[in-house]
Amino acid sequence: MKYVKGLLVLLLLFLIFISLFPRQASACDCARPESVNEELNRKTAVFSGKVINLVDENKSSYIQSSADPINVLFEVRETWKGIQTSQVIVSTARSGASCGYEFELNKEYLVYAYGDKEQLETGFCERTELLSAAGEDLDILGKGEAPTEKVDLQDDLGEPGTSNLVLYLSIVGVLFIVGFIILKRMKKPRL
Repeated sequence: MKYVKGLLVLLLLFLIFISLFPRQASACDCARPESVNEELNRKTAVFSGKVINLVDENKSSYIQSSADPINVLFEVRETWKGIQTSQVIVSTARSGASCGYEFELNKEYLVYAYGDKEQLETGFCERTELLSAAGEDLDILGKGEAPTEKVDLQDDLGEPGTSNLVLYLSIVGVLFIVGFIILKRMKKPRL
């Protein structure tokens, strides 16, 4: 009977531990995008470019979310609004489940980005798409301009984060010690 109580205590501690780190559930639901001209007016930046690097700062993290940010470095080919540099970093959520746009390395895109010029973002719900599929948008946008300022933003992209495994192992260790102490106290004869 004491072992059953001890196992129940350990199970309770385990359940408390996993409840400390809940996983978020989210889904992407987009309204119909505005017209090309309306989006051009609303967005901070509109440009075409090739993805030359992707950095997932939480790639090594023990717990990941579909909403984790991915930093995408573009080599800008043409710009219609907000970009004068040869490279730009745009952030998006990791997955389409959180309305992130899932960019692929070495592919070219037409990007509609919003936010502060130093922290541009885009996502699945914007008009952002592969350049090869953006013919209608390109016809409406017309000829863009070439970037005027040569920059190298590779160092500004950030590095993948380190794993939280040490933190989780420490917590498990503390829970194990607490469970062990509780089991020892339960085994002591009561006077």
